[in-house]
Amino acid sequence: MKTSVLSPLVLAAFTLVTRLLFHGPPYFVDGPAHIRAILEKVYIIQPPGYWLFNRTAGLFADPVIGISTMNVFFSVAGVVVFYYAALFFTGRRSAFLAALAYSSVFYIWFSGEVHSTHTSQVLFPVATFLTLLCYEQDKANWKLWLAGIIFAVGAGLRPSDGVFLLPMLLYYSAARLTRRKAIFFLALIFSLCLAWIVPTFMAYSHVAGGIHGAFAYTRDIATQKSIAHKVNAESMANITRFVLPILVAFWPVLTVAVLNAARNWKDWRTRMLVLWIVPGSLFFTLSYISDAPYLNFLSAAILLLAVSAPRLMALTALSNAIVFLGFVPIPSSRLPVNVWNCYIGHFTRYGVKDQWFPNLSALQGSRSPGGDHNEPKN
Repeated sequence: MKTSVLSPLVLAAFTLVTRLLFHGPPYFVDGPAHIRAILEKVYIIQPPGYWLFNRTAGLFADPVIGISTMNVFFSVAGVVVFYYAALFFTGRRSAFLAALAYSSVFYIWFSGEVHSTHTSQVLFPVATFLTLLCYEQDKANWKLWLAGIIFAVGAGLRPSDGVFLLPMLLYYSAARLTRRKAIFFLALIFSLCLAWIVPTFMAYSHVAGGIHGAFAYTRDIATQKSIAHKVNAESMANITRFVLPILVAFWPVLTVAVLNAARNWKDWRTRMLVLWIVPGSLFFTLSYISDAPYLNFLSAAILLLAVSAPRLMALTALSNAIVFLGFVPIPSSRLPVNVWNCYIGHFTRYGVKDQWFPNLSALQGSRSPGGDHNEPKN
């Protein structure tokens, strides 16, 4: 697989400049809580704690700069790594356009501008997948072990997304590895994950509520808006928070991705991509999703399934850039308009610039989507 360095350099420069150009202060969701946990040397917030993320950011003298630096790096590296993964499926031009679309997805772009853990998943899932593709080329064992290391680190930064990706790795271990290598591969991942699991549990043992409080919080989050628990306005809103950003981000390529998945189902790589997407999607729709950046971890897989459609990729990049750069709140008391304001418009340049944190119920009671309606969602 021959390639020049020009395309990845252009992609890296584009991603770096766009993230630095629209970067904002800490405000989004858990950003202030992460910074407080680092300054207090607790290194955990609510479950799953994010001990590894906060401990890494704590290595910087200023945790605000630390998180910003990490997220800009994750953004730039993730787009470049995606480009090299796409080259396993298509030519340079199509891979470049797909990577450009990946960088431009409005909620991925937003994630790189704020202080949260979500941006780590722009890099680590696709880096794990790429390393496994490279391992398939020459069966060099170090590439397999590197894939395990990359996955363990990514799972440590966002443990829930690590759980969602486990079915993909279990399938790969069963379908592509000898039993001996599969055991070593999974044992390596488990051992490395203990390096952040143990400190996380130890940290929870020293905070109010302890381990039992953490499990109770997790149970409540996973059931309070679940359609599997009850069909009501909250559970339907939960599904909308998943479906609408997916449609807005990927409407030009979704049909191609689905058709390619069906057409190429016998290809183990296609099965990996589907297993990358489905488990987390089921959890988000049946149980709980809060914000569009939760979708970071599966976005690369959707684009890789549709990487053979370069014109549609260019349209995907353009439409997402228009959403991110062009959104302004639409004053209205109509539900569809305010769903757009909250579930799409929130994750744009406007949201970063104005530290805008809209609440749907508050907007429905007001003619204006601005004002004092910036309280976080539960």
